[in-house]
Amino acid sequence: TTVTAPGKTVTTTVTAPGTTVTKTVTPTIAVPKLAKIPLLPPGVRNPWLYEKCAGAKVKMMVDSFAGRIIEWYADLLKEEIGVEIGTTKLVDIPMVRDEAMSLLDAKSKEYPLILVNPNYLPDFVLTGKVECLDPYFDMFYGVEDYFRELIPIYRFYMTYGGKYYAIPFDGDLHLWNYLEPFYTKEEFRTAYKEWHPKRMPLRAPPETWEEWLDQCKFFAEKVLPDDKTIPGAEVLWPTMIWAKPDWSWGFYMNFAASYGVNYWDKDMKIPLYPQDKAIEALEMLQKFVPYMPEGVDTFGSAETVEYWCGGKVISQIWWIDINEWGQVEPVKGLIRNGLMPGHYDPKIGEVRHRAMTPYNRYWIIPNYLDDKTKLAAFYVAYHVSHWHYSLWSVADMDCGMDPYMWIHLSPTGAECYMKANPYKKPSKEWPHKGSLFPSYKDALLHLEGGRVNLKVAFPMPCIPGMPEYADALGREVQLVIGGKDPKQAISDAAAAWEDVRDKYMGILGKEKYLGIWKDFYNRMVEMGLFP
Repeated sequence: TTVTAPGKTVTTTVTAPGTTVTKTVTPTIAVPKLAKIPLLPPGVRNPWLYEKCAGAKVKMMVDSFAGRIIEWYADLLKEEIGVEIGTTKLVDIPMVRDEAMSLLDAKSKEYPLILVNPNYLPDFVLTGKVECLDPYFDMFYGVEDYFRELIPIYRFYMTYGGKYYAIPFDGDLHLWNYLEPFYTKEEFRTAYKEWHPKRMPLRAPPETWEEWLDQCKFFAEKVLPDDKTIPGAEVLWPTMIWAKPDWSWGFYMNFAASYGVNYWDKDMKIPLYPQDKAIEALEMLQKFVPYMPEGVDTFGSAETVEYWCGGKVISQIWWIDINEWGQVEPVKGLIRNGLMPGHYDPKIGEVRHRAMTPYNRYWIIPNYLDDKTKLAAFYVAYHVSHWHYSLWSVADMDCGMDPYMWIHLSPTGAECYMKANPYKKPSKEWPHKGSLFPSYKDALLHLEGGRVNLKVAFPMPCIPGMPEYADALGREVQLVIGGKDPKQAISDAAAAWEDVRDKYMGILGKEKYLGIWKDFYNRMVEMGLFP
C-alpha cells in the first residue's frame, strides 16, 4: 500500500526517438504497518482504510428530526476513506422502530446505518441480524479515549449481553427548566419568603418536589395571571407536563426513580417496585395538576413546546434541547435549566435526584452486509460519533443531536454553540450558520444544567416488550393527570406489566427473559442507581 505525499509533485521529461514526453509524477511513500488504525482528523485521507473502503456506499435511516448529518460531512468522509454517502431516509418518529425492524426482516442492504432507540436494542439483537461491534472498536487506536469521554448512561445504552452493538450520535435527557426573571425579581423573592410558612427562600432549582410544589402554589396565588415581568409574554400558569402516553411514563419516572422505584424487583416478580413508593410518586405528580393549564391531560410535544417558547408557563420538565431552539422572543435569553428536583429518603439521609434519559439516537449495522460495506459503515458511524465531528453536530440547529460526551458539555463545547459548524457543507436543506444562544454565558449555563443531571441519569428499561410496558404505564399516568386515583392506576399498570412479562417469557423462555432483565438490573446496580 502506498500513500500520496501531500503537496509534492515532480516533473520529469522523457525523450524517446522522435518524441519528447513530459510527465508530472506525484511521489508516494509506503504506509507503515501498525498494530491498530489511527483515527485521523476530518477530511484527512486514512491510508490504512482507504483501499478497503473506497467505493462502498453508505446511507442511513433515521427519524425526521435527526437531520441528514452524514450528508453534511459526505465530502470529508469520501476524502477520508473513499466512501459514497447516499441520501438519508427520514421516517416519522412513531414509525422508526417498525421501519427499522422491517428493514432487518427483509434483509435490506439499502441502509447500512439504521437508527434504533436503545430501549429497543435487545429486540433488534435478538433477531440475529445486528453486527457485533467489538472487533471494529478493537481495530482502532484511541478507542479508550472515546469511551472515556462517553457519559456513562450513553455507553450503557450501546451494549447488550456485555457486547457493543450500537453507536450513539445523540444523547437525550430530562431537566428542570424555568423562566429566570421569576426567580431573580426581588419583589417575588421577598414576597415568597413572607408567604412561605417556613420562610424558605425562592430558589432555582428547587431541591425537592415539595419545594417546587410550594413555588407553583405561590406563583398561582400571588403572581399570576396578570404579571408583566417579561414584556410580550402572557405568563398564565406555574407549570405543565407532557401527558400523552407515548412519553408520559418517562416524565413520571423522574418522580418515581427519585422515590427509589425500579421497573421490577430483582427477580421480576413485582412491577414498579416498591409499589408503595410508585404510588407516592404518582400522588406527588398529581398534586401539580391544579397549577397546570386546563386540558393538560391531552398535552404532548406541540403544546409543551408552544407554551414554553411563548412564555406561558414558569417552569417545566423537558428534554435538554427545549432551551436551544426555545431562544425566541419573548423568552430569548431568559430560559434556564437546573438539577431535577428530588425526594428526601430517610433511609439514605439525603435527597435522591434522578433525571430520565428518554429516546436517544443510536446506529446499528446489519450483519448480512458484505465486509467492505460493514467496515465503511462502522467507520462513518464511529467518526461522526467521535468528538472530531460531534462537538459541532450537537451544537448545530439543523439537527436533533444533543450532548452525549463530557467534552460536549465543556467550555470547548459551549464555544461550538456560538459558531457555525465548519465541517458542514453548504446546502439550502441545512441552512443554519449562527449561534444557538444569545451569549457564551447562556451556552455555558445550559450545558452545566445538562452536566448536573447526567450525574444522576436514570435509564429507560432496555428489555424486550418495552413498547408495551411504556404504553401501559403511559396511559395510566395520563389518566392520573386527568383525575384517576394513583393507587388504582399503579395497580392497573402493574397488572398490565405482569401480562407483558408473561407474554415475553412465553416467547423467549422464562429463564432467558429473566436473564435479560437481571443483566439490565445488575448494570443499574453497577452504575450506583440501586444498592
